[in-house]
Amino acid sequence: MTNPPDPEQVEPFLPNLDYPISKADLVHVAEQEGLGDEALRALRILPNRTYQSQEEVRDEVALGS
Repeated sequence: MTNPPDPEQVEPFLPNLDYPISKADLVHVAEQEGLGDEALRALRILPNRTYQSQEEVRDEVALGS
């Protein structure tokens, strides 16, 4: 069984993004930046929508954990 996503793993990555950003673009940029497997997993399970801020992304990751 896998561990739940940890919001702290995506936290350093979030300020560098241009918001609003779609989930697809969020995951794509994370892959390009070489984000770790656990952080990528946390982003891939997010709801498919557009995120207006890093706080929204962080809050959704926390809800998924």
